[in-house]
Amino acid sequence: MFDRKFYREIRKWFEALAKFRRYALLISSIVVPALLGILGAAGGISPEVRAVMVPAQITTLGFGLLLGFGLFWFDESAALVFQKFAHETMHSAALQGDIDKQRTELTQLSAHINCLSVAARAVEAVLLSASTPDGLQATAKQLLENLADQRNQLFGTGDDEQWNFAVYLRNPVDELFCLHHRRNYGLPGDIPRTWPVGAGHVGLACQRDGELLTDDAASQDVFQGKGDLLRDYDRARYRGIASICIPDVNDSRAIGVLVATSSKVGRYTQANVQPLRDLAQSLGVILTPKQA
Repeated sequence: MFDRKFYREIRKWFEALAKFRRYALLISSIVVPALLGILGAAGGISPEVRAVMVPAQITTLGFGLLLGFGLFWFDESAALVFQKFAHETMHSAALQGDIDKQRTELTQLSAHINCLSVAARAVEAVLLSASTPDGLQATAKQLLENLADQRNQLFGTGDDEQWNFAVYLRNPVDELFCLHHRRNYGLPGDIPRTWPVGAGHVGLACQRDGELLTDDAASQDVFQGKGDLLRDYDRARYRGIASICIPDVNDSRAIGVLVATSSKVGRYTQANVQPLRDLAQSLGVILTPKQA
């Protein structure tokens, strides 16, 4: 990482060096010759004065010699040295940033592959066995739990965020009830809301038979509940939102919605929601009603 404090300290040091070179050049090229001339002229007044001026001349010459050695020693321009140092430091910081980015992407990819593997085994088990509706729903709940367990690796979810993952299913009266949810806030007995199709971010995603992503749902009333569906904490807890439709594998009609929310603005983007899309597809295979 680019250490700004260290950078500022080095910059102060080189600025001091530049000032030394400037003043040393002034003294050695102007002050010392002028002082030697004055001392030489004063020494001609009388032998007594000359006896005092000679040591002063020697001292002045020695001082000028030391300044000359100092200028020779610090011959390279301080500004150029600092510029080179700054370039190398920033280049190192950029390389470290690239390494950190690649490490994050590798972690996300590894977690994504794990989720795909777990979902693939679940889908295979469902297709090869005659599971009951309760058994299918239990499998869907396990997949959601697996996703929530890897939220940090997949999406970068922090401990300071209020997060929520949920699966909503569509009932015959066009309402979306919560099949299962996992969150880090609220009380164990809290009952999730049932959303009419077209209401709130859950109902809107279902109505559109697609997906709905927003950087900050709190700034857009269309994503909020109305009337009894509106809760005081919505604008604080639901900022970054991803609502992905769970497709019916027999037709294009959505049978439910996979939801991920966060109190952090911009948590979910086009760049990181592919694990949610893949899980929604798997849930579609698992939860689609079997045709007679």
